Amino acid sequence: MLSIGHLASIVRYPVKSMAGELPKQALLKPSGLEGDRLYAFQSSNAPPGMLLLSGKERRTMLGYRASLAEDHVVNVATPTGETYSIDSPQLLEYFRTHISRTEQFQLIRSEVPQTDVRPLSLVSRQTITQISSEVGRSIHEHRFRANLILDLDARPFAEDEWIGKRLCIGKSVIVQISDRIPRCRVVTHDPVNPDFEEPLFGIMKTLDRFHQGKAGVYAKIIQPGTVFVNDELRIVK
Repeated sequence: MLSIGHLASIVRYPVKSMAGELPKQALLKPSGLEGDRLYAFQSSNAPPGMLLLSGKERRTMLGYRASLAEDHVVNVATPTGETYSIDSPQLLEYFRTHISRTEQFQLIRSEVPQTDVRPLSLVSRQTITQISSEVGRSIHEHRFRANLILDLDARPFAEDEWIGKRLCIGKSVIVQISDRIPRCRVVTHDPVNPDFEEPLFGIMKTLDRFHQGKAGVYAKIIQPGTVFVNDELRIVK
């Protein structure tokens, strides 16, 4: 099995719709990346068919940064510098003050990642570089909110060719690539300055024009284990 690249970074989002963190290692379980999307907030303002939050609220949530401590306590750093425990009443009050005074927010906890479709998402840096070139400006890789960001010895969108194949990460972890990821408008929001940068709708237009509206791939975990940044990647039969 030849090496096709390495694992460039791991991104864990302890709270759905918030900014995440970059652990050096993480456990991949059958249900997904441990500690990922562990919590989410339900908003009474979410329109029918929207998952948990409205589009405006989800954009604002990107300015909050969640982190998972060693004791599995999740803390949230706010855009104005305060830090609250995830289940703190003060955090809910902060939401009412800074997001919406008229709506209610309810904390939802799950033992499995509260992902939209599949338990794990991957995208390559080569793919993101290609999209940046097509859009005409640099795009931060965290716009795509993938769990695993890959650095490949291959052309952009090479991961699209892995559908149905198995990818070995490091010494023993194996995931099976299931399908390409249809992208929603969250990719138009800058993950670094979501409230100050205007949405970059050119990303969606570019994806629709050249890539069927898709970027990155979903996967399911076939052989669980711990993955590390810089782990070697191999396609296995």
